Amino acid sequence: MSDIKSTIEEKANELKNQATEKLGDLKGKAGQLGEELKEKAEGAWDKMKSGEAKEKLDQLKDEAGEKIHELTDKAKGLWTKLTGGEETPPAPDTKK
Repeated sequence: MSDIKSTIEEKANELKNQATEKLGDLKGKAGQLGEELKEKAEGAWDKMKSGEAKEKLDQLKDEAGEKIHELTDKAKGLWTKLTGGEETPPAPDTKK
């Protein structure tokens, strides 16, 4: 009986040691991940402070404005073709 108890205690200690080792590994990995996230956040913050993000947003805004202008011109051309010469579509009927 004492042999079984001894074996159970040995197995329990072995499992405890394995769990301690795994927790240590996870703690190390969590520390690395935290450091990587911190570095990435600092890099993003530096870009924001440098004006790089604002420049990119301004560029995207300009490109979007150009695309909207192009689409408006195409829509006007299509409308003219469809209506046989009217330059602008009629105002929508808002009396409903």
